Amino acid sequence: MSHFTFYILRFTQSVVILALLCFPIFFGGCSGSTASFQLSPADTEKLKSILAELQLGYDFTETLKMQMIVTIEEKGEKEEVREYLWYKKSKTDGDLLHIQALGLYNEPRVVVIAARGQFLLYMVNEEEAILEALEDQVLQEIFGVDLRISDVRSAIFANPFLDGRTRELSLAQSGAKYVVKRPGVKSGHVEEITIFVRDSEPQVSDWNIRDENGTIFQQTKFSDYRDVGGILRRPHKVEIERPMEETRVVLKIVNPEVNAEISDKKFQFDFLPEDTKFRTIGK
Repeated sequence: MSHFTFYILRFTQSVVILALLCFPIFFGGCSGSTASFQLSPADTEKLKSILAELQLGYDFTETLKMQMIVTIEEKGEKEEVREYLWYKKSKTDGDLLHIQALGLYNEPRVVVIAARGQFLLYMVNEEEAILEALEDQVLQEIFGVDLRISDVRSAIFANPFLDGRTRELSLAQSGAKYVVKRPGVKSGHVEEITIFVRDSEPQVSDWNIRDENGTIFQQTKFSDYRDVGGILRRPHKVEIERPMEETRVVLKIVNPEVNAEISDKKFQFDFLPEDTKFRTIGK
């Protein structure tokens, strides 16, 4: 394994967990499960208002800036990475994302930009980059991580329903706790999403995905909800765990800002030095 490949796999794994989640593209294949997913008319009305409130949190967010402390645990090894994230909606270019992983002295070490149908991974010290189409198979080949791109946007906004999969659902309620189930993207998988509604405000606390044997494939927890800018309540802690892969990522959000001014220049690729070495996937 080359030094470049090793550096990508180790140092930018936390960037991948976020960057893969931000854009609504799906892996091929059909979803399905032997379980039954059906809402009664009463449950349909309950869930309709909950999903509408969750959607408002995304609709009201035109930009998002935040610092993150990311702890990665993988097969007994643990490391911490500090990152900055900038997100912006564009009327002409869709969702725009820029993430920087920082070095010891807060200098950018890795830059990831997903914008206008392209995905850039730039290693600052090495002046080496991968610039490819923003597609599932490209990202899977770069990082070897089996995640849908839409999952990361859902994680950033603490709303698993941003992917639009709301046709097959079931609902169970106990007081302020609502548990929604739906078929997973992979055949036989089932997703279980726990939502607490207090003072008419829904907050997603857990998002679990189980395989065809009922074993946890991936679980995501959202916690430490706080007001941001007097506009939204956002989780300040996100935990993503894949037990079978012995991988756990914890994101602590610091100083989030909603709807602050962000220039479109943040999401352009023209900052790359002229002598940047471009790598092709697989080499």
